[in-house]
Amino acid sequence: MSSYFKRNNGIYYYQWYEKGKQHKCSLMTDNELLAKQRVIDLDNKLFKNSLSYILKIVTLSDCIDKFLENKEATVKPTTFSRYVTIAKNLKDWFGSSPANQLTTEDVAEYINTRRKFVTGKTIHEELNILKSSLKTAWANYMISELPVREWPKVKKIPAKPETLGYYSLQDIAKLKAYFHGKKFEPVFLFALYTGCRRSEIANIKVEDIDLSMMTIKIRNIKTESNSSDVFRYISINSQLQNVLKKQLNKVRSGPLFPWFAKIATSQAAKIMNKACNESGVQYKRFHGLRHTMATYLIASGMNIREVMGVMGWTELSTAEKYIHLANAIKNRMNIVPF
Repeated sequence: MSSYFKRNNGIYYYQWYEKGKQHKCSLMTDNELLAKQRVIDLDNKLFKNSLSYILKIVTLSDCIDKFLENKEATVKPTTFSRYVTIAKNLKDWFGSSPANQLTTEDVAEYINTRRKFVTGKTIHEELNILKSSLKTAWANYMISELPVREWPKVKKIPAKPETLGYYSLQDIAKLKAYFHGKKFEPVFLFALYTGCRRSEIANIKVEDIDLSMMTIKIRNIKTESNSSDVFRYISINSQLQNVLKKQLNKVRSGPLFPWFAKIATSQAAKIMNKACNESGVQYKRFHGLRHTMATYLIASGMNIREVMGVMGWTELSTAEKYIHLANAIKNRMNIVPF
């Protein structure tokens, strides 16, 4: 025997008796015609004794498996592979927990724990899969209602303030001596005399160097999404000219520093750290070479807007961060002193 009724929230529910016990499940609609159609479907299942699956404890793992089953044929293999990886993490954490007992507090605990190992973006992606899994289970009558009404937000962790450390003239002299004759020397000097980021150096091409006009075309890594800020042009420092000539004799096309293009992200900092340790210089990161150029350009009296052009900055506030460093340098030189 079965029936259906409408709750105060407007949603229709299915009610039936089995072994003398009353059971209910949501029909997940406020449309009476659709509710009647679903009642007929459930009555048929009840008649065939196949409705018992509604009574079993459905775990979050069951919900996730159902989600994967639905997605396998509808998304790209690479996307599905990503879903499988995320699903494993979710099942390892929630696995055998009953889906209908999931709470906001459970999700919050998951977020706090995962934050120690992955980024907020990854946690967002994982929670989206969990939400979709629950909705899929709900749509397939596996659970009668969605258990979590309010999902906790993944708070952004403020980025660590950038340390504006620069290398002193004595530091630069020591590092020049250390790198002299080494494979890393031209990269070090290029970074020192251009103020380029390591990713920008990795992207420099032979055709970006114009010795006849004494200019370098640099792709702005951080502002290239703005079509007006894709490239910047800087003049070639006289002490960098010979370095570039030698490099152009070795490399005729493609990346100016082919080997560096492959290891820029993973090895540049390690090489710089080792150099500082072995030459008695306080390590200020590879990026410290960029800070060094910016600081000495401002200290030399160069117009702040010109400095912004050399460094590829779009915000005046970025340039102003270096002014206090420049003011600390007493020697108001007209040219970069290294």
